[in-house]
Amino acid sequence: MTQIASTTCAADGTITTFTIDGEGLTPLAISPVGKGVSAMALEGDGTRAYVSLKEPTGVATVVLDAQTGSWTQTAHHSLSSHPSYLRVSEDGRFLLGADYAAGKGFVWPLSDGQLGEPTAVIEHQNLHCVVQVGQHVYFVSLGEDLVAGYLLTEDGALESVGTVAAPVGSGPRHLIAREDGRTLYCVTEFSGEVLRLRRDPASGALEIVQQVVAHATDKGLRHSVFGADPLKEHFIWGADLHLAGPEGRWLVVSERTESTLAVLPVADDGTLAEPVSLTATEQQPRGFCVTPDENHVLCPGEKSEQVSLFRLEDDGRLVRVAEAPNGKGANWARVVSL
Repeated sequence: MTQIASTTCAADGTITTFTIDGEGLTPLAISPVGKGVSAMALEGDGTRAYVSLKEPTGVATVVLDAQTGSWTQTAHHSLSSHPSYLRVSEDGRFLLGADYAAGKGFVWPLSDGQLGEPTAVIEHQNLHCVVQVGQHVYFVSLGEDLVAGYLLTEDGALESVGTVAAPVGSGPRHLIAREDGRTLYCVTEFSGEVLRLRRDPASGALEIVQQVVAHATDKGLRHSVFGADPLKEHFIWGADLHLAGPEGRWLVVSERTESTLAVLPVADDGTLAEPVSLTATEQQPRGFCVTPDENHVLCPGEKSEQVSLFRLEDDGRLVRVAEAPNGKGANWARVVSL
């Protein structure tokens, strides 16, 4: 089985691919797709994906040639702005999108790689992420410090199941769920924390039950605010998070100002402990991913022209095992096994 890794490189307008062979990382192909390419949602076996573009603005459908590693655009759906996050619904019938600039969340029907007109549109300020857990969909609003839940109906409509407030000024950003669907984790951009949320599978209601710091506490980082330049002010700049290791026993979290990956232990009931390791990575790690074997982390950086592969040790340490050249402005990473 071959593992193919893809990173979207916004400044170059390309998707760069690599093969991961054991702990080796080998460049495979560079595919032009459009300026500002960012969020990437894989469909099915991962040979078709949807990516967000700034120019031409909208969502492009791309198809992977597993032999060459090249991505080819097969369709484009024009929008007034570019989504910050995309996710294919669990049944493969819809594409879910969160648009930060427009402050809107979308549900688009899918048909053989083509997007139809939206079946639902919701509004919250600065929406940054959307995930599906069971029959429910959750949109994260950085601008309103909340997570909004909806029931996704058979025809693609969204019915509100309520919101949960994040700490004021924390800036909730990316959200992920454990396999059991009862626990979710949200990284905050401005406070650099992970919020643990308890979910009621029947109603979809969420409750925040824990907050844990997930950034370097010895580097003088300060709580950020909306509209600030985090690098100039040396503010916290939380970004992405993913579960890793056997049965998701670790949570890996990126922070961009100090360019770190924090690893937090996850208990059987989903409770988080303080980070056991904090590892320097590529400069400004906006988006990263965990490989399908769950034991390696692939991390590009927005201000780095290389990508690194880390092995996750049994004690939660990350050990860099490979590097490879990458494009400019890399902000997303995904790996598929074919």
